[in-house]
Amino acid sequence: MRNPLIFSLFTALCLFIGYHAYFFIMPSVKINNESGQLLTRVEVSLPNNNLVFDSIEPSQSMRIHHSTEQADGEYSYRVRLSSEQQINGRCGYVTHDQYMKVLTLTINREHQVSCIE
Repeated sequence: MRNPLIFSLFTALCLFIGYHAYFFIMPSVKINNESGQLLTRVEVSLPNNNLVFDSIEPSQSMRIHHSTEQADGEYSYRVRLSSEQQINGRCGYVTHDQYMKVLTLTINREHQVSCIE
C-alpha cells in the first residue's frame, strides 16, 4: 500500500517540476502597461509567430510564451490604447532555438515603448 502512494507522489512532483521548467526554459514576450490607460490590443510579430494580447489594464503585466522554432529576425509590435491611439515599432532580435529569453515591452505614460531583452 505504501509503494503506490510513494510512486504517485513522486510522479506528481516530477510532473509539477517539469511543467514549471518548461515555462522557465521557453522564450516569451512580456508586456508592462505603465501608460495609465487600458491597452485594448497588443500584437507582437515574430518571424514564425504572431502573439496577441487583449485588454491589459493600467499597471498590469501579461506574458506569452512562444515557440523556439523561429527564423532569425526582429520583433515588431502594434499597440492600441483605449484612446484609439496606435503605436507601432520594431525592437529586439529573435533567433532559432533561443531558450530562456524574455523580451519585455513597457508602454509608459508618454506612450513610448521601451524594449529590454
